[in-house]
Amino acid sequence: MWSAIGVAVLGGIYVCVGGIGVLMRPPGLAPLLQVDPYLAILEFLIVLSVVALVAMVAAIHTWAPPESKTRSLIALAFMSAFAIVTCSIHFASLTVGRQIASGAMPLVSQQLSMVTWPTIALALDLLAWDFFLGLSLLRAATVFRGDRQQDLVRIVMYAGAFLCLAGMAAPLSGHMWLQVSAIIGYAVVLPVVCILVARVFARQP
Repeated sequence: MWSAIGVAVLGGIYVCVGGIGVLMRPPGLAPLLQVDPYLAILEFLIVLSVVALVAMVAAIHTWAPPESKTRSLIALAFMSAFAIVTCSIHFASLTVGRQIASGAMPLVSQQLSMVTWPTIALALDLLAWDFFLGLSLLRAATVFRGDRQQDLVRIVMYAGAFLCLAGMAAPLSGHMWLQVSAIIGYAVVLPVVCILVARVFARQP
């Protein structure tokens, strides 16, 4: 319950910090482009959110009825893969990406960028947030059955899963505007999912 609440709270903090970063950006930058220290704070919040998501899915697996254990274990495996990939990328960006001299190793500096497409770092991050997160939500959704509240969790979680998976069309095609569906999935639908999961867990004896 607390890990689910934590994801929702961290999501709210992320939006606030991102909004401040947009308002405080230097003149001439793209409207949504973030700069340090706001970008570094956002990446740190992502890492914390991912840890809470793994804890939440682990709790779902423990709570799942015996007939759903295989599906919940698959959800936990995909969520773990998601966490490893995206945490590695953001840790590299927070450390190597900020300490390396762009003039000394321009190709490495460019490929660690999370801003422009195409880069290896952004491709791997989209693999995590679109593919692995989408598959994890898709499997975890099947665990919630039995009453109206659990049915609502399942429906909303399915919606988030399909939106994330649909975002895979963006890196595969190179048309990054298609990533909008995945952004809605994990930035809007996922916090709602976490709040609903917390409500289900709060009812447990």
